[in-house]
Amino acid sequence: MKKTVLVCVSVMSGALMIGPMSSFAANDDYDAYGGVNGLLSEGRLYAPLRSMATNNLFRYDEQLDKYLEVKINWNQKTQTASLTKGGKTFNATVGNGVLLRNGAVYVQFKALSNFFYPNDYIKWDTSSLTGNSEHITVYARPLTDNQALTLATNAMSKKKQWIQFHKNNVEIGLPESEYIQWNKSLTKFKAVFHSDGIVGDYDYSYGIEAEMTKKGNDWTITSFHYSDGTRRYYP
Repeated sequence: MKKTVLVCVSVMSGALMIGPMSSFAANDDYDAYGGVNGLLSEGRLYAPLRSMATNNLFRYDEQLDKYLEVKINWNQKTQTASLTKGGKTFNATVGNGVLLRNGAVYVQFKALSNFFYPNDYIKWDTSSLTGNSEHITVYARPLTDNQALTLATNAMSKKKQWIQFHKNNVEIGLPESEYIQWNKSLTKFKAVFHSDGIVGDYDYSYGIEAEMTKKGNDWTITSFHYSDGTRRYYP
């Protein structure tokens, strides 16, 4: 039977209230790119509802051993977003406990996790500003992925390798992909760009990795790496 709930949450467990952020985490390696970037508001962690629809950690069902389809709907009249997965529908009406920021609906992480996975244990890591359960990971990073990508591309805009990277992709017709990785203390991020494809007699592969470090209120490029793995293609 399909289960529906209307969410208007105002109270959150102290485990997900923000505390003092340490300057450095014990292990400052870059995290795997597996969660969604949320936000903190009044000490509470929020997850972007639409991003959950494509998050594999959230979509995976252990009992069925497969990824479930997740559907998102928006009712403009009632200002209500709904997320449906596995016959259960989570409704969130903008207001107390549900935020609308830049056209995106954000819901409290704990409410979302408890609805779909009531037996999951929820953790809050103050050093990385990350909320975790067994099925949902939400980061409260200082920049969205789009903001971080914009900062990195602006910092690289005059580098000859960056210009050549785009020139190659346009001339050869290669698709580009990009993603962001943060270190655990959220003082650095890597912007990773990649393109590849087989065209004619060649297997093309290009990559760029730029590290950005926060210095005061600014983000500065501190390392840059360009790779060309192109080789002849032998079918």
